Amino acid sequence: MTARVPRHRALAEELLTAIADGTYPVGSRLPTEEELAATHGMARETVRRALSRLQQLGLIDRRPGAGTTVVARRPIDAYQPVARSASDVVAFSERTRLLHPVTRDVVADRVLARRLGTRTGTAWHLLEGARVLRGSRDRPLCWSEHYLRGDLPAESLRVPSVPDPSYVEDYRVEQTVTAELLSPALAEALDAEPGGPALVITRRVRDRDGRLHNVGIHTHPADRFEITTVIGPDDAR
Repeated sequence: MTARVPRHRALAEELLTAIADGTYPVGSRLPTEEELAATHGMARETVRRALSRLQQLGLIDRRPGAGTTVVARRPIDAYQPVARSASDVVAFSERTRLLHPVTRDVVADRVLARRLGTRTGTAWHLLEGARVLRGSRDRPLCWSEHYLRGDLPAESLRVPSVPDPSYVEDYRVEQTVTAELLSPALAEALDAEPGGPALVITRRVRDRDGRLHNVGIHTHPADRFEITTVIGPDDAR
């Protein structure tokens, strides 16, 4: 039995093809959300989700009052929640930002200690907020929590910065991928369904002595990400 393709994904693929074959050349404008909804018999929210996918792929630019403009024929630098290298971690910081981030100090109880991989009672600085693509007005990609060891200066969390790719020479990054259900609070912050599936990316950074330095936890609603792996002949053969 073949699984049915979600309507927003089918529309996104149709528009991807039309952009790639020149039906909508670079510099041209796509039909409005209202026009696409009418011609495809879809709700505007379904159309909006399809267009959001194209924007994440770097194919279109959407601005209020200016419409939707095609800016590239091929997907460029698609957002991927799972880092495969130090450069991916850097790209994550370069391409995204936190909306209205909040900072506070916390002491790890049993639940938080287990999430961080530390001892109960340890102190941490926390910076958290909804994360979006830079320049995007779409729904957040995920909810990000950044924990910094309490004996380190909290200011380094509050100053926006992009990590140096060479940091892996001094630190080891352990990445864990898990799944969970969205809590009502996170679902509301991310404009998602409470109890819906989510992908959680946890990155623990340790120094040369193995001491935990900081932890990033990024919770993605299932409809905000897509992981693609290409398996094929070895080009080197």
